[in-house]
Amino acid sequence: MSSVLLHAASHPAGFWRSIGEAALDGLKDGLWSIPILFIAYLLMELLERSRRFNEGVLHGYSRKAGPLLGGLLGVVPQCGVSGAAATLFSTGSITVGTMLAVFFATSDEMLPVMLSSLTEGASVVNIVYILIAKAALGVGLGYLADLLLLRRLRSQKDIRSFCEREHCACDEEEGNVLVSALKHTVKIAVMLIAVNFVLNLLFTFIGVERLSGSVLNQPVVGPLLVALFGLIPNCSVSVVITRSYLSGVLGVGGLFAGLLANAGIGLLVLLRSNKNHKENAIIIGTLYGLSAVVGILIDIAIRLF
Repeated sequence: MSSVLLHAASHPAGFWRSIGEAALDGLKDGLWSIPILFIAYLLMELLERSRRFNEGVLHGYSRKAGPLLGGLLGVVPQCGVSGAAATLFSTGSITVGTMLAVFFATSDEMLPVMLSSLTEGASVVNIVYILIAKAALGVGLGYLADLLLLRRLRSQKDIRSFCEREHCACDEEEGNVLVSALKHTVKIAVMLIAVNFVLNLLFTFIGVERLSGSVLNQPVVGPLLVALFGLIPNCSVSVVITRSYLSGVLGVGGLFAGLLANAGIGLLVLLRSNKNHKENAIIIGTLYGLSAVVGILIDIAIRLF
């Protein structure tokens, strides 16, 4: 790290260019998520004005088919989907399993990186298999998460208390759901851009290529480490994991451990919108634990068969 800083000090033009690129990437990641987040907050505002639908229909549907829909939506290569799921969970509109199904299934930049590698020997069939497996695992692990966590997460959530906590003055703007949704979206977007800027800056100075090595391809230890790395809420993480897999540094187990744990901006939004820190710790622990276990089991299966 010190050598990187010394190099930056001796090359100020490159240093400021790196900062500019980190800021631009952070801005881009934040802006890409805004449309999906705005739709989620708009839905939240509409649900708040229709409590009967929210409590009678959406809650029941989320318990029965939410993880199925979450796993399918999570495959869409868009950071905002996981953020939207975290928002809806924080307002009590969907179950923890539905949110985690999206987290498990989402893969941020994996699909674009793999598609861009087709000319380098990547297989379309292999990409399709990975996407189907990610969606299937997202659905299955989402239902498992509901089974494990629904009784443990006792805190009551509702849209009204969420709105009051965020000081969005919904009552003063009764009927103008667009303004309220826009306020929520701007608050989250500013936070996402700032955090992504800091993370991109760290990755630039540290060098993300240094984060991968032969140890990550070891049984048990590899998936445990890659899943931990996957928890970092930044799109660059999915790029590093995917490229490491394509270059042979990571095996299939490591790939799935890292990408299952990598929920994109979902964890940032969860920590920002859900103020129950004990719940957040349980959710993150479940996300990490199940991702690592799946990666380990995949590695074992490949070695045995």
